[in-house]
Amino acid sequence: MIPVLYRANETEFTTFGLGALADAISCEVTEERNGAFELVMKYPTSGNNYELLANERLIKAKPNDTAKDQAFRIYRITTPLNGVVTVYAQHLSYDLSNIAALRWESSNISPTLAMERVFRETATPHNFTCQTDYSEAKPFSVSKPQSVRACLGGVAGSFLDLWGGEYEWDNWRVIHHQGRGHNTGVVIEYGKNLTQLEHDSDNTDVYTDMLPYAVQTAEDGTETVVMLPEVLLPITGSELVRRKTLIKDFTEYFEFGDTITEDALRARATSYLDRNPLGITAPTLTVAFEPLWKQPEYAAVLERVSLCDTVTIRHSALGITSKVKVIKTVYDTLSEKYVSITLGNSKANLINSVSAAEAAAQAVSAKVDRFPALMTAAIQGATSLITGQTGGYVVIHTDSENGQPYELLVMDAPDIGSAVNIWRWNVGGLGFSHNGYNGPFETAITSDGQIVADFITTGTLAANIIKAGVLSSQDGSSYWDLETGEVVLRAYATTESVVETNERITEIEEQKMYRLVITSSNGNIFKNNNIQTTLSAVVFSWDTNVTDSLDPNQFIWTRVSDDPVADQVWNDAHFGGTKSINITRDDVNVRATFFCDLIDTTTRNSLLG
Repeated sequence: MIPVLYRANETEFTTFGLGALADAISCEVTEERNGAFELVMKYPTSGNNYELLANERLIKAKPNDTAKDQAFRIYRITTPLNGVVTVYAQHLSYDLSNIAALRWESSNISPTLAMERVFRETATPHNFTCQTDYSEAKPFSVSKPQSVRACLGGVAGSFLDLWGGEYEWDNWRVIHHQGRGHNTGVVIEYGKNLTQLEHDSDNTDVYTDMLPYAVQTAEDGTETVVMLPEVLLPITGSELVRRKTLIKDFTEYFEFGDTITEDALRARATSYLDRNPLGITAPTLTVAFEPLWKQPEYAAVLERVSLCDTVTIRHSALGITSKVKVIKTVYDTLSEKYVSITLGNSKANLINSVSAAEAAAQAVSAKVDRFPALMTAAIQGATSLITGQTGGYVVIHTDSENGQPYELLVMDAPDIGSAVNIWRWNVGGLGFSHNGYNGPFETAITSDGQIVADFITTGTLAANIIKAGVLSSQDGSSYWDLETGEVVLRAYATTESVVETNERITEIEEQKMYRLVITSSNGNIFKNNNIQTTLSAVVFSWDTNVTDSLDPNQFIWTRVSDDPVADQVWNDAHFGGTKSINITRDDVNVRATFFCDLIDTTTRNSLLG
């Protein structure tokens, strides 16, 4: 696509604006998940419309394979170097950084109403609209002067901070998704298309302990800060040498009107630590790969991915499989293809798998280990949990009459009533509960010979009878459903995913994906005003020429030159009715570029996307 230039105050991007930037040397758009969305263009000082380039003006360009054209606001133009300038522009949504949101607060509001109110109650007028697919109501406020973009993300109490999600920026429209992308089924595999695997460690969010607190608000508005008597909760296994405390407000973890007690605060803080490994570095992992949809021998539908899509990474040499997101794309808007696509995993589970697999491989090279890497990792995990523990409370129950002990308890609190995590061992068995003394006990070994557990890791299992619903490989790629009798042995896809993919292919193939090509009977460049050629529009649906089946009134010809008034006269005369036009020197004054659009004659909308 050829970029198009617009005035700084333009709100509609359906025309050719100030003109096309047809002489652009390069034009790339970079977009990151919930991050940067920018355009960089190199343009010659001798190029058409160069003199119109200025800060604040807008450039319309294609940002990726699937999205519609987006507007980018110029914020920097470099000094010409060898007759070429570099133009830097940010997506139109960056204007939200300069729109002031007015102060307000709500103790319980849905994200849809909260977002609409943020966009409505501003000191600065704007054209932006918003939508979100989240529904859970939470306390939200604009407590101090800040921009609308800050309310969306990047600061404490923002939409991203409270609800999470992924943003899609569509010109004047802001879309807050629970999950922007899709699980494409694409596999990036060592030996196939995986070219690089690396990670970047950052221990900014690594701590040695946490100070949890919550604010209790009484009916009269009085606020009381609730803290733990021990003040700090240690983060076990922290890799840091120096002390570093995370101060965390848990007020939002309680429903409005709930009584916040020390025990309830401790339970929520402990649960938070269980779900967030704050003691170790969570590296950002990136994977570079060759997008195979560029290769003609691969089916494009099966291999195409977009920002925030989820793909599967396999490294057979290390024996790992993990799912990761597309977190960054760089798109060449002139040639309409990706320059690079970066994959990453915010939870870093893949990098943990890589580290464990590499360590296991090194151990195998030294000696033959009877335990596979999975078993070794499980043993190491159990060892790290059990060893080095301090604190906790041990209680032995004795019979009130004879004084004989009959039960052993290991608890996280000094008395039974306030204990949340508890081991209970008596003649009936050994069990662990996250719900206090009376259970339920999700992990247990009972006296009648039963073992209850959510997940069991073992080396060798010898059994007389195995009763199971599904027998599955570790990555789920192969399985045997004993309830239905279905057996799936695969490398890349389940039966359901194959059927789903085939249905998607059929659906897409049935669509009319139009592509228009302009041909010239006498070349594309003319000198000395010696101009005589016929421009013809050829339309393809996929790879089939469908020009003859289309109505001539669907073809709209447009001229762009240095004379907008003359262009308008020429465009009015060629508004539609012909699939080809004759161009002579009367149609060109010094320089002109000709375009052709294919429209729906009923709606007058373009069919070219």
